[in-house]
Amino acid sequence: MATSRTTNPTLKDIAKAAGVSVAAVSKVLNNREGVGEDTRQRILTTIDELGYNGRAGRDSIVGSATILTLEQYVTNDAFYGEILESVKAASLRSGLDIGISVYRSATDMRVAVEKSTVGGPLMLMGVDQPDIVDAVIDRGLTGVIVNGMDRSMQLTSVSPDYHFGAALATQHLISLGHKDILHVTHPYRESIRRRIDGFRNALEEAGIAFNPEQHILDLGAPQNISLAARDIVLQRLKHEPVPTAIFCMNDMVALGAMQAAQSLGLSVPDDISIVGFDGLSIGEYATPPLTSVQTNRASLGEIGVSLLVERINQPTAAVQRVTTGGKLIVRRSSTTSPR
Repeated sequence: MATSRTTNPTLKDIAKAAGVSVAAVSKVLNNREGVGEDTRQRILTTIDELGYNGRAGRDSIVGSATILTLEQYVTNDAFYGEILESVKAASLRSGLDIGISVYRSATDMRVAVEKSTVGGPLMLMGVDQPDIVDAVIDRGLTGVIVNGMDRSMQLTSVSPDYHFGAALATQHLISLGHKDILHVTHPYRESIRRRIDGFRNALEEAGIAFNPEQHILDLGAPQNISLAARDIVLQRLKHEPVPTAIFCMNDMVALGAMQAAQSLGLSVPDDISIVGFDGLSIGEYATPPLTSVQTNRASLGEIGVSLLVERINQPTAAVQRVTTGGKLIVRRSSTTSPR
């Protein structure tokens, strides 16, 4: 007996007509394991008979996905908090059923992917370590990176243009006469290394020879990056020569650096200028207000969901690397060099 055609059927309609669960329909639509071959064929036949189109409208569920991220990003991180809210809203509009798995460390996440504890499609949020990316690729999972990039270019990604954003911040300081500029960072992710590259290129274009020992201060990989920045910058500023400016990998690091300088009696910006990255609202209320490169966190989440839905619907489509822009917000934490 032929199944009657429904206008813009949902997964529930398909499941009811095929006599299976909604979860089984979702697995078949997303080419996931866990459904027997006979059941799979019955679902596919029902999909054809009902004229299902995953893009037909808001009531159509395009599938399910999981966000993989780190505990430090979801506990007290304004940057990722804004991205997560945007992802949730965009997923709801797109009909994407999205969950989240949080890990204490990148190693824990890699092991979970390798041991098949998690399945695709995946949104890697703030995670682009090569071993994790390789684990996703090796398992043949659909994945999109938000705020990161895959240097092997096998996973689609979206992130701010960190290279040119860092160059913009550094050029701002150079234009104020600064030559002895310290970049506070930790070079453990591809997106962060892009900031280092932009910083270095801006120095070299201005005729300033780049010296890693002089220009780079490595934070390591702390859980609380602002406190770590305060402590590490404090120790650095106790030794000559004291830089006239500090460019920080993000605003939370910049606020920690500002605390360190002020605790030593240095005036920000008269003795030392400080520039951050991200443009978080907390920077507006710092004393003095923080100069920063502002990124659009909401657009990262929206674009990330759009790219993931596209990968779900077109698994063989070309891999994309999307970059979003930013702008320099000049406030009172940066001024002309004192020397």
